Amino acid sequence: MVSDEEIREAFRVRAAVLHPDSGGDEQEFAKLQGARDVLLSPARRLKEWMSARRMEADARGQIEGGLMDLFQKVSEVGAASELLIRENAGAISALVKAITEVKLIKQRDLVKELLENIADEIRQRIDRFQEVEEDRIDPATMMRDLIFLEKWRATLKGIYGRLM
Repeated sequence: MVSDEEIREAFRVRAAVLHPDSGGDEQEFAKLQGARDVLLSPARRLKEWMSARRMEADARGQIEGGLMDLFQKVSEVGAASELLIRENAGAISALVKAITEVKLIKQRDLVKELLENIADEIRQRIDRFQEVEEDRIDPATMMRDLIFLEKWRATLKGIYGRLM
């Protein structure tokens, strides 16, 4: 399997040639970006795989039951993080800023831990792609799970950056 870093490196090499600022074609560069985005997203990769096999790729529906606990944690940590970010932004005195900074550090750790849990969940599903190809796992269900996991990851990455 090709790693995300290998995909990014191959993109950089090819983008150096295809980028319009380097004399490349704008449409070819856009295709390259699209291909990179699909390869870096397991959900989009699975959706493309399903589409190539003329399979229904409906992203709507329920996620795996075990992910509901993770969703609950993402919601709780996300809401607490947003409150803390607002509290820190409104802090006027140095003392309040210092107290909030300690809270921010702890919250970043919680977000980082959740990001690691989500990465594990995504990896577990990627490791089961073979089972999808062998018709032992419903690809639509797996695609939905991956879509949610990728959304949660993006949300938490945004929160993590604002907690810095």
